[in-house]
Amino acid sequence: MRPLEKIFYKYGIFISKYPGWFLIIPSILTIITAFGFLKFHTQDDIWDIYAPVNALSRIEERYLKEFEYPSSSHHYRIQVLIQHKNENEYIFNKRFLNEIQNLNRLITENMTISDGFRNYVYPQLCGVYCEDSNDLFLTYLQTILQIDGKAFNFKLAYPIGQALQKQIFLGYSLGFVNYSNTKSNDINNFKLLILHYMIDLNLPNSKVLSYELENKLHGVFSLATGVSKYLKYDVHSKRRELEEQRKITLKSLPYLAITGGLLLLFMIVTLFDIPVYNSQHVEAFFGIISPLMAIITAFGILCQLGFPFSNILTVVPFLVLTIGIDDAFLILAGWRQGSSGLPFSERIGEALSKSGASVTVTSITDVLCFAVGLFSNIPVVQLFCLYTSIALAIDFIYQLTFFTAIVVYCGRKQYKYKSDERSKSIKSNNSSTSSSSSSSSSSSSDGQISMYKGSFLELLKIKPKKNDSKLNRFMKKFVVFLHWPVTKCFIMIIFIFHLALTTYLCTKVTTEFDMENLYLKESPLTHISRTLQKFILEESFVVNFGIDKTPDFYIPEIKSLFDEMIYNLETLPKYSMGNIGTLVWTRDYDLLTKILEEEDNLWSPSNIMKNYNDFKLDKKYIKTTFNEKGEEYISNFWWQISYHNMKNFMEVEELLKLRREILKKYSNIFNVTSHHPLEKVPTESAASAPINFIQTASSAVVLMSLLVLLFVFDIGAIISVVLSIISISGGTVAYLHLWNVHLDAVSLISILLSIGFSVDYSAHICYHYFTHVEENSYDKNIKDNKKQLNSISKNDDKTFKTTKKYFVHNEKNNINKVTSSYKKVEDTFTSVGWPIIQSGLSTVVGMIPLVFVNAYVVDVFWKTIVLVTALGLFHALFLLPVLFLIVEDILKCRKSNKVNILQLNGNKH
Repeated sequence: MRPLEKIFYKYGIFISKYPGWFLIIPSILTIITAFGFLKFHTQDDIWDIYAPVNALSRIEERYLKEFEYPSSSHHYRIQVLIQHKNENEYIFNKRFLNEIQNLNRLITENMTISDGFRNYVYPQLCGVYCEDSNDLFLTYLQTILQIDGKAFNFKLAYPIGQALQKQIFLGYSLGFVNYSNTKSNDINNFKLLILHYMIDLNLPNSKVLSYELENKLHGVFSLATGVSKYLKYDVHSKRRELEEQRKITLKSLPYLAITGGLLLLFMIVTLFDIPVYNSQHVEAFFGIISPLMAIITAFGILCQLGFPFSNILTVVPFLVLTIGIDDAFLILAGWRQGSSGLPFSERIGEALSKSGASVTVTSITDVLCFAVGLFSNIPVVQLFCLYTSIALAIDFIYQLTFFTAIVVYCGRKQYKYKSDERSKSIKSNNSSTSSSSSSSSSSSSDGQISMYKGSFLELLKIKPKKNDSKLNRFMKKFVVFLHWPVTKCFIMIIFIFHLALTTYLCTKVTTEFDMENLYLKESPLTHISRTLQKFILEESFVVNFGIDKTPDFYIPEIKSLFDEMIYNLETLPKYSMGNIGTLVWTRDYDLLTKILEEEDNLWSPSNIMKNYNDFKLDKKYIKTTFNEKGEEYISNFWWQISYHNMKNFMEVEELLKLRREILKKYSNIFNVTSHHPLEKVPTESAASAPINFIQTASSAVVLMSLLVLLFVFDIGAIISVVLSIISISGGTVAYLHLWNVHLDAVSLISILLSIGFSVDYSAHICYHYFTHVEENSYDKNIKDNKKQLNSISKNDDKTFKTTKKYFVHNEKNNINKVTSSYKKVEDTFTSVGWPIIQSGLSTVVGMIPLVFVNAYVVDVFWKTIVLVTALGLFHALFLLPVLFLIVEDILKCRKSNKVNILQLNGNKH
């Protein structure tokens, strides 16, 4: 018995004597930690928790917060998407514009918004954005319709229109445009119009006001959609994004009860036995309760410590519940396979010696595999791994305390039933034999028993009950099946095909991501996100640029380099619009310099500021300060360039890299930062997923190797586990790709899960196989039969003394402790084969309710679990045993060849 098994053997004896404390303490701990839910709070801001902590986009975003218009950092934005109910129809006509304008004026002129203390109208809320109001924009569109292209100073072009001498940026407000035939950027119609409602967050009670306005807007436009014959209005905001994400949790959690019910039913069915008192139905019920207690304890502790909950954590209870039940199956199997003739305390110790060690190995590997994810650079991955690793660690403790104590109480009850039956059987035998045998019975001088001699000899012939089990007979036949040469060849062919297909599919895996994946499929935001993503990527990907210090434009070389940089940025291949998509104040100022040619030094800081004010250029693009002389000058500024023609976020990543390369080229002269919100999430988030996966998988492989070395100390076990991790993890990534799941921040979490979960079944097989030591079969029978005799003697108040001559002892028949692989595989399967099958099936059963939650986050989880379970069972039940047998065949063949060579050499001599 290995040291770990000895520890659990002694622990089993201890808990069998004092089970009450192991029930009470976990129960009290669960109740106390449940108060941690009073500090429960959520963090579902996808723009933060899904972005890598070291993402350059975070720094870029932080810098541009200095400018209000590129960041909206001091205002809350609510968008209203307006389309024809038949989305293929255009909406640029007088009738539709009048309807939209009337609705907008109803909101801006007649709607009041209250914070509970004061009533506001919209013009009091919109702050600096009142200058770019929806009313002005809609009036501009109506004017374009009225003049019908007859006025040269009114032009509808995309993305920058013109109204008199002012440029109107349309890239945020018009989409799915139809270009005129005459000029490439002139448009004559559009299918999407977006209204923007802003609330100044510097106002008192601004959060209340934003919530009140959003609710009223949602009510007005929902009613308008129902009333309007042709148009539909969809409200979109950050708050609504969070609400729709939380609906994933609200819809999924009720299915946890269904999952628990299905798993309980599964356990009751698979743990049924004859006689009925041998069935482990009470244990099945508490097999569900124990992981649920662990979930409450873990979540309560983390909430108390201030860690937030996120919708991605919805799947954690399902994961902990399935893994907890897997451990319960192993502990219950240890009890069933124990020697029934042992005293109760020793049987509990025997049950825990193997099952406890096996559960410990897999639990520690699971916990540490998820703990590796704590070093990921994506906050949501860190959060998921923190909750999961803590929950699994607590579940492991509860399995070996609370659940094991339940097994002790139920085991005592079984022993009582068996004791009562045995007493009745012995009394019945005594009464029947007393009439036909002599009334006196005595012991011989050497302590041998004459009265029970016949029944004693029969006991010697009794084989352990577990050898009579139908399941064990099935497992033995299954091992015979695995030993067939045809089976070995077929399984190796499947494995080679699996490796080849995995390798090929892994080269096809992409980091593509769609924003609609963050919501329930039936959520209104699914369609809104799809529409916005298509519009932004294909037509108006507006990138904002900020420079931290205004260059010395009065130096011609500096001005020339700045113009060159702008030109390179606006002429990027594939995605650029050219100069028609650029808004930068220096170009407007260039036009002024041509008018003011007679003046000197027009690009000096003071003259720039003076002319900027005189000609009323748009001040939203600049920030000013004063020098020592008290003169105002432009300290820094921002500009925007629009891109288009992108189909997915992988192309956004390509654009991002091209743009950064250009900025890096000029970084010695200009400190320029560029940013688009969708570059942080999902672009850089998805781009970091492959690196995270490789780092985590590599760390897991090294960690698992060390753990297997620690617990098993066998190079064969290390190779087997590492092979399983690589094969199962790679296969999961590959087959998820076939299942239309890409490598992104969401799937990365599930793949991390697969790394930890994949090793469980293989670890059980490897641990039992490589730690297997076959007892001398006759010594084992002697020990079992002695214990059965002692059990009988206790029930009949008689003491039996036996001598060795009652036990056949033949040294020639002893089985060597170094047994064949076939025997080791057979004993491994009879020990843990059925519990592994139970675990795999229960895991799949537990995932069935989640199929009905139509959310990408949940879909990826259950798909990953099903794949990992299927691959894990294949590796544990087919591949590894076949490899063990093949290795032994090769060794036997080599040994036979060596013997033949030696014999040939001997014959020659």
